[in-house]
Amino acid sequence: MTDIEKAKALLREKNATLVAVSKGEIYVSHERGVAPILNKIDENPQLLRGASVADKVIGKAAAMLLVKYGVAEIHAVLVSEKALDYLKGKPTKTTYDTAVEHIINRDKTDMCPMEKCVLETDDEDKAEALIRATREKLMKK
Repeated sequence: MTDIEKAKALLREKNATLVAVSKGEIYVSHERGVAPILNKIDENPQLLRGASVADKVIGKAAAMLLVKYGVAEIHAVLVSEKALDYLKGKPTKTTYDTAVEHIINRDKTDMCPMEKCVLETDDEDKAEALIRATREKLMKK
């Protein structure tokens, strides 16, 4: 079984939101949004380098973080067209089950604030700063 197959299987079996498989290490998260990615970046960013990641939802923000930290392969259950546009031409192999125009926010009234905050940039460093600032602002609400 390949790492991406293992990640996809664990995503289903554990009812997780994100699974990363890298060099025999496995990271499973049940957190929502970009939290599992940011938490792993803060804790052990090397785990993502060369990893295979299966995620329930990949918007442009998540895609940019995963590419920046060197993920080799992504499988999304749901992916936004914004993320797919960004991923074109990147070395990260990407597969998905369903594509949508954009990711919606949790109360289904607008675009996801994380996806919205990175719409105007393809610079991964700038995107990470925007994502972290948006997360901080949302946590204060």
